[in-house]
Amino acid sequence: MKYHVNPNNEIVRKYTIKEIFTDNWYAFKEEMAKQNKIIRKTILDEVGKIIGCQDPEKGFILYVCPKCNVNKRVPFTCKSRFCNCCGAKYSQDRALNMSAKLLKCSHRHVVFTIPEALRKYFAVDRSLLNLLFDAASETIFYRFNEMNKSESYTPGMICVLHTFGRDLKWNPHIHMILCDEAIGRSKNWKKFSHINY
Repeated sequence: MKYHVNPNNEIVRKYTIKEIFTDNWYAFKEEMAKQNKIIRKTILDEVGKIIGCQDPEKGFILYVCPKCNVNKRVPFTCKSRFCNCCGAKYSQDRALNMSAKLLKCSHRHVVFTIPEALRKYFAVDRSLLNLLFDAASETIFYRFNEMNKSESYTPGMICVLHTFGRDLKWNPHIHMILCDEAIGRSKNWKKFSHINY
């Protein structure tokens, strides 16, 4: 159990995501079943991983010191991106991996979203989410081509899909890391300090 002191100097218990799921998941599944609501298999799998994360009954590595014979058991982790322990490590590794692929130039962060009225279609048919990548990249390619049609400049970009907003409501959107430089047909790089949105 973890505790912290709040601004009123009161000691407050700090709950982990795993504890919240462990305490409430089965009751939540029963309630969903009563309402004839289906929980996607992906969600069932990921929550199951979180609940079993670092459970020694699911397996562990045993380290033994050959000199003093002291041993230490380290339980296996779930490796789920949804887990607040394992997901943080995944995010750090992913960010490091992406930063190594970026071109040595300045970049900007661009977010592409869709109107709220259209979001329900993407929730019903998740295969449509790939269209968001196409729409975001085609928009940028069109804009750069319009700046100089003879060169048809192509910028570097990395796109990531987020399906929920900060308020945890369904809101599929694309985050794009976009180079401020682009290469044209003549193989020359050009810096673009302004992009007309």
